[in-house]
Order: sequence, then structure tokens, then C-alpha cells
Amino acid sequence: MARTARDIFTILMQEHELGLLAFVRSCVVDHAAADDIVQETFLAAWRELEQYDRERPFGAWVRGIAKKKILGHYRTAATAHRHVRLLTPEAIDQIAEEHESLTSGPGDSFVDRLTPLRECLEALPTTDRDLLQRHYRQQQSCRAIAGQLGSRLETVKKRLQRTRAALRDCILGKLEPEASHG
Repeated sequence: MARTARDIFTILMQEHELGLLAFVRSCVVDHAAADDIVQETFLAAWRELEQYDRERPFGAWVRGIAKKKILGHYRTAATAHRHVRLLTPEAIDQIAEEHESLTSGPGDSFVDRLTPLRECLEALPTTDRDLLQRHYRQQQSCRAIAGQLGSRLETVKKRLQRTRAALRDCILGKLEPEASHG
């Protein structure tokens, strides 16, 4: 798997962790069990990443995995404790639909993330793209880059900071075009 996919998986996981936790806690009263289900869900998502359709929203996909984990939790709880009140699969579906309507939006899939990133990288001046390439792909320190370019260390750090800010603003503008008009 390409490094980019892992990096984006990590970003998407971090962005969806609280929403997934809210969904699971909507279905599972025991907070410790809910936390365990969220962790199990992300582990399963990582193992099943090759099956993920990158054209579809990531949040909905992980909620589908979580739903299976929640149902498994209830099956185990019902076997161990006959008095446990179970949520039906239909009730969990209803909760999942409500969460989907609250949380889905642009930038929720790999493709949604990669396309603006690629477009914004291409729009950067060549010198800024080169700086990002050296620092992030080649893992060069700012000090090493400064030495290679014959620049001061602080100059390289400031350029890198400005380039990241420009890249962030460009990506956000593509993901949330209405926000740039407000």
C-alpha cells in the first residue's frame, strides 16, 4: 500500500474518531465498551482497507464496520447476561442514518482528499513544491535544505511555513468553496 494511503487513512481516522465514538456511544451505554468498539473498528478498518471504495465516504464505511462490532457486543452481552436490553439491527441502522446526515460532507473519502491536494500542489510555484518534496518526501531537515540551497535556516523554516499555509488554504478552499465566499 502506498505511503499516501496510510497517511490519509490516519488523517481520516483522526477526523472521524469523535463522530464514530458518538455513534457507538449512541448505541452502547457502557463507555468502556464503546471505547473498545471504536478501537476494534479502526483496527478492522485498517485490516480491510483494501476493500474500501475510495469513491465513498470514509465515515459511512467505518460506521458500517462499527455496526457489526456493536451487534457482536450485544450478542455477547445477551449470552452472558439475559437481562441486557438489546438494540435491534434496525435501531442501529436508524442511528447510523442520523449520524450520516450530521457528519457527511466534502472531503470524506480518499479521492476527495487526494484530488484537491494534487491540484493545490500543482498550483504551487516550483520552488515551493521542491521545498515540500525535500522536507516531506526526502525527509530532509530544514538545516540540510538550507545548506543545499545556500539559504539561512530561518528563511527555509519561514518559506516552509508559508508554503504549508498556502497549501492548507488552497485545499480548504476546494473542500469548502462556500466558506471562501463568506
